[in-house]
Amino acid sequence: MDSKFQQGLYGESIIRKLLKDCEHQYGQIDLISYDKKCGKIYMYEIKHQQRFIAPPFDGHGLPPYQFDFRLLISRLTGMIPFLVIIEPEIDFYNEYNMFYQNMFVLDNLTNDKKYITSGYSKRLIFNIDSFLHTKIKADERK
Repeated sequence: MDSKFQQGLYGESIIRKLLKDCEHQYGQIDLISYDKKCGKIYMYEIKHQQRFIAPPFDGHGLPPYQFDFRLLISRLTGMIPFLVIIEPEIDFYNEYNMFYQNMFVLDNLTNDKKYITSGYSKRLIFNIDSFLHTKIKADERK
């Protein structure tokens, strides 16, 4: 691993410890973008993961604390939160499935469209039909 990258990770770990000691809630947003045309800021939680398979339905998700924290940050800042999932499988056309949705849309789904898994590492799963879907070329992800 590159030494500058390691230095950066070490610096981040120092700040995370300081924030924890000050009892701050913290998290890392994967990406932020600014749309110059409409003057809006977007934040993205990006997952590269396999699809959750039924029961109760096929879907995608993330840990509930990550979801709740992004909604909180969005409400405080006005950033528009998106969950983006890229499935790791490449199809016959050398494409990935990408699913995405505004997190406020996901938050307002009825209970039959979302599900929290059991166990130690809970995940909040949203029905696959609740996402927008597109295909992206495998070589476009570099």
